Amino acid sequence: MTSHSLASAAEWSATSFAPHAGSGTLARLGSVVLLVASTDPAAVAPLLDQAQMVAANGGDGRQLVRGFALQLSSGAGDEPAFAALAPHGNGLAVIVSGNATVTVAGQTISGEDSLSWVERLVPWPIDELVASVDANGTPLGALYDLRDGVIPAGGFSVSVEETPAMAMSQVVGAVATDPEPAPVPAPSPAPEPTPEVVAPRAPRAPAGDRPVLAAMPDAFASFDSVKLSDLEDDEPVTPLPIVADQRDVGASGVVSEVRGVFCKNRHFNDPRVLFCAVCGINMVQQTPVLVNGERPPLGVVVLDDGAVFQLDTDYLLGRDPSGDDRVRQGACRGISIIDTSHLVSRVHARLELRGWDVVLVDNTSTNGTFVNSAKAVEWRRMASGGEEVLTPGTRVRIGHRTLAFNTHGGQSTSVRRR
Repeated sequence: MTSHSLASAAEWSATSFAPHAGSGTLARLGSVVLLVASTDPAAVAPLLDQAQMVAANGGDGRQLVRGFALQLSSGAGDEPAFAALAPHGNGLAVIVSGNATVTVAGQTISGEDSLSWVERLVPWPIDELVASVDANGTPLGALYDLRDGVIPAGGFSVSVEETPAMAMSQVVGAVATDPEPAPVPAPSPAPEPTPEVVAPRAPRAPAGDRPVLAAMPDAFASFDSVKLSDLEDDEPVTPLPIVADQRDVGASGVVSEVRGVFCKNRHFNDPRVLFCAVCGINMVQQTPVLVNGERPPLGVVVLDDGAVFQLDTDYLLGRDPSGDDRVRQGACRGISIIDTSHLVSRVHARLELRGWDVVLVDNTSTNGTFVNSAKAVEWRRMASGGEEVLTPGTRVRIGHRTLAFNTHGGQSTSVRRR
C-alpha cells in the first residue's frame, strides 16, 4: 500500500482506525467517531446516544458539533472529557471537551484550557490524525482495525494508506473490471465514447422558515462556539396572530396578557421567579403585586442544526407542519423536522405557551416524543398525547433529531417554595 491523504468524506469512512490501549470508550458509527474518557455506562450513554442520532441522520459534522454543543450547554457540567469527529463539506469537523486531544494537520485541538469546548473544521486533505483521552494510552498497532462498533480504548490513530477502494473513488466515471489480463490479446476495438460526468448538485438552501446562525455559514474554517445565551435571531420575529381561545387576547389578536409582577426596574416577570429575567435584580425583597401585562418571549428552542426559534407563540413540530390548518390560519407557527429515518410524523408534537410555562404536547405520534431534562441521564418517552412543562435545559428528541429549550439568558428559573 502507498501513502495517501484523506481528501473526502468517503475516504474518511473507508480508512483504518487503530485503537490505543487505555481507559476510555471508542465508538465508530459510520462516519461519526466518538472518544470518551470514561467507561462508566451512565456517563458514556448520553454522549453515545447523541453520536448515534447524528450518524442515523447522515453523519454531518455541523450537526454533530451543534448537537454536542447544545448538550453541553444544557447539561450539569459533569460530562467526561470527549472528542467527536465527522466530515462536513470540505473538511473534518472536530469538537473536544475537557482534556481530550486531537492532533491533526500539524495542530493539537484540546479543550483542557477552555471554559466550554473547542471545535474546528480541518480542511481536506488530512495526512495523519491521532486522538487521545488517556495520556498513558499506547497504540496497539496496525493489527487492530475498528470498522464499526463500540470498544474500550484510550485513543485511536488513523492509518492513512491507499486502498483499492480509495483509488477507485478518485476515478470519476470509472467502471470496475476484472483486473486479470485476458490470456489471448484481442484486436483493439473501436474507442467507446467517454462517459459523461454529471456535476454534483448544489447543496440545498435552508428552508425559509428555518433561520441559521449568521456565524456559521456553509463554508468556514472553524465553528463558533454555540452558547444558548448567544443563540438569537439576527432580526426580531414579528409574532403571528393567534386564534382566540380561553386565554385573554389583546386588541391586535395576539394572546399576550398574563398575570405577573414588575421588578424595581419595571421589567415584567413570572411571579414565581427569584430574580428578574432581564436585569437579575432580587425579586424576593419586594412585595409582589400581581398585575396584567404583556407576556415577553419565554425563551428559545434551538435545533441540532443551529436553527433558533423564539418562543413568542405556539409551534407545531413535525415533518410537514405547514400543511396543518392551525399554521395556515395563523394560530401558531411550524417548525419542520427533517429526518432521513422517516420516524417523524407530519405533525409530531406541539409547543404551547400557557401563562408563563412552555408545555410540550405529544400529538399521539407513531414513534413517540422523548424528553431529557438537564440533569437526567436517560431519555424518557412521553405518554401518547401526554404533556410536559419544559424547564430550562430540557432536550426533546423527535426521530433522530433533537432540540433544546432554554431561556434567553440561558439561566434556570428558580421557583419560590410556598
